[in-house]
Amino acid sequence: MRSFAVRTFTASDGVEMAVLVDDQGCPLFLPNAYATLEYRDCGASIATIDKALRALGMTFLWASARQINLTNMLNSGSFLTIDQVEDLALFLRLSRKTQDECLQVNIQTASSAKVLSFEKVRGGFNQPPVDGPHITAVEGGYRIRAVSRFFKFYINRHLASLGQEPEVLSAFKEAADAAISRFEALIPLAAYADEDETLEGLPEATMSLIHRVLDPSSSDNPFTTDFVRHRNYLMFQIFADSGIRRSELRYIKVNDVDYSQNRVTVRVSKTQPRTVPISSVTAQTFHDFVVRFWSKVSKQNTKHGYLFITEFGAHMAKDSINLIFRTLRSKVPGVPEHVAPHAFRRTWNDRLSRKNDALPEDKRMSAEKEIQVRNRLMGWSKKSNIAAKYARRSIKEAADKIAEEMANEIANGGQNNET
Repeated sequence: MRSFAVRTFTASDGVEMAVLVDDQGCPLFLPNAYATLEYRDCGASIATIDKALRALGMTFLWASARQINLTNMLNSGSFLTIDQVEDLALFLRLSRKTQDECLQVNIQTASSAKVLSFEKVRGGFNQPPVDGPHITAVEGGYRIRAVSRFFKFYINRHLASLGQEPEVLSAFKEAADAAISRFEALIPLAAYADEDETLEGLPEATMSLIHRVLDPSSSDNPFTTDFVRHRNYLMFQIFADSGIRRSELRYIKVNDVDYSQNRVTVRVSKTQPRTVPISSVTAQTFHDFVVRFWSKVSKQNTKHGYLFITEFGAHMAKDSINLIFRTLRSKVPGVPEHVAPHAFRRTWNDRLSRKNDALPEDKRMSAEKEIQVRNRLMGWSKKSNIAAKYARRSIKEAADKIAEEMANEIANGGQNNET
């Protein structure tokens, strides 16, 4: 039985790339071609590509154990049976450790073996139950959706090139559609936490504290060298001004910042590349950092052009950015445990809500306009429902405030109540 793994490397354009390889280190053509066309070329982050490829790697692992050649199947115009997609969906919902345990015991070689019920395979394909074998419903649903999109991509891609009779193609498509529908029907229902909790930003007092501590001249700044202090301060300012993601900030190049126009171009994004505004203060901080520090690093080491680097010119790693905020949390009293890059994205959205609510009614953005503004500046697609969640949260906060005022009036004897 073959094994599969995801490997990462830096491509010739300076962007990180992930590929799915087998146990011999050979890249798998179909998954990697799919990841390039549908993810990398669309500006997806390395984390997104990695996650999708891991789901596909599990699929090829399952197929290898079942002696199914997925590459030949997809290239020839055949597809999995209903029984097989049920088997695959259940496999994808297991943890990696449990998947390996399942495949080591009683591997069925007959590709047509039928899975009779979920309970008969819990713990792994007719094996004794294993404690805690399943991942969360959210993660299991993601894996099944990722694999389903991969299947649909290649089915549609090869239908026109199969060269068979229309009746044969129609029958194949009908069977494939039925199998995929059954596959997607096995996506587990996920119970999400209260959306107001998941979208909570940082209080302004916390933002002020972080801003004061990260000021390069602050005696409370936990970082030692001038280079690191000025770099971290600029990083925080861009996070606060724009609400961009950590992965987007990491790939900003010096030439992506328009100092005169107070704009930053987000070239590499999990969703939508875009240009976002920054304050004139942040633009000046950028200018000072580049002139005083970045430009003094060896040109050989900074030829990649990335803005956020180590003192020796290496492109900053994702965890190095996280380390900045872990250090703040551990060394600065009053910095809460949930301070992290993504918290600034939520804070930016909270600030937009408050800004809009504070405007006179005739100048206030409509709910639809507010969603459009969030989608553009946050890089969300027009189909995303995240902006609508923030809009609903703003409405809820306004309603809560009115209800609190009414409750206080009642507690104080009903002053200002209508009779």
